[in-house]
Amino acid sequence: MVAISIELYSIDDGVTNSKNVKIYYEQGKFGGWPANIGIWSWGNEILTGFIVGDHEDKKGHPIKDGSESIKFARSINGGETWSIEAGFDKTYPLKSLDKSIDFSNPDLSFSFLMYNDRKGPSAFFYSYNRGKKWEGPYKFHIEFPDSNPAGIVTRTDYVIEGKHEMTAFLTVGFKEGNRDWREVACVRTHNGGRTWSFLSWIGPHGVNSIMPSSVRLDSSQIITIIRRTKPPWLVSYLSADNGKSWKQLCDPVDVGNTFFGNPPALLKLNNGQLCLIYGIRGEDVTKDGIGMYVSYSSDDGQKWSKPQLLRGHDGACFDIGYPRSVLLPDGKVVAVYYYNNANEGIKYRYIAATIFTP
Repeated sequence: MVAISIELYSIDDGVTNSKNVKIYYEQGKFGGWPANIGIWSWGNEILTGFIVGDHEDKKGHPIKDGSESIKFARSINGGETWSIEAGFDKTYPLKSLDKSIDFSNPDLSFSFLMYNDRKGPSAFFYSYNRGKKWEGPYKFHIEFPDSNPAGIVTRTDYVIEGKHEMTAFLTVGFKEGNRDWREVACVRTHNGGRTWSFLSWIGPHGVNSIMPSSVRLDSSQIITIIRRTKPPWLVSYLSADNGKSWKQLCDPVDVGNTFFGNPPALLKLNNGQLCLIYGIRGEDVTKDGIGMYVSYSSDDGQKWSKPQLLRGHDGACFDIGYPRSVLLPDGKVVAVYYYNNANEGIKYRYIAATIFTP
């Protein structure tokens, strides 16, 4: 493992006791998209995944096609310092899971991984030793009634319900003629991942919807926030019947009509509030411009507070965000995302975190 030095900045934008930490930075490299892999925590130990590739100057994401690999970063002190580890290898043949996963294992980490963002497939990995050794990749198949998707194209979003029971929130790809789009499905396993059952679609058919972030509110209620891209939008849905049906709530925040929006990272805090972290990629969306933001709900997502700037005013261009977040035992939040300072001449994308008191 390689030790990574940290870089601190002071912030005074309404978020108290905040600290920015640089997790992974390497000249000539692109580090990005923590939301594509996942994040897990055990007390003050945190593990997060991300993508690394060669930097290539071009429009859009400046990463060289075909150079991508998965890395992990681990902190054992609540996000203050980090070390980098090799990621799992998705080139191995997909296997069939013949033994139920114990989701109640205290050292469990579990990840869904897509192999193509339009037609799939997706697979899953799991670890019983906090991500030091992963089992997988395992085949992931679901029968979708009355639908014929192109494939499952999901990232990691799930709620553990019991020893062998998990509810997962999937992105599913569709294609009709020259048109393709994605939708979000709620599914569940009762036998430790050996088989999965479809519960419901979340949101209207035909609307491009991806990258949910979900929280269980009580024994029957689940809330999920979903990223839409055409146009950019964050939308919120509530299920009062344990995932069988969904009702749309008010939109939590405005991400602007720029660069296809940004995915959410949703947490439930110790006081019962919901905490939503996301990126803004457009200068004109808010007065504070491009940056990472946080908003709160005290009524299970019915209304949301005015967003506060977590990080900004430091030269970032649009290529930021894709956050994941965890709650520490002391009540602080660690939000992990990718970032840059390209407008100040530092062009390489890197993985960063903000540690803050909500």
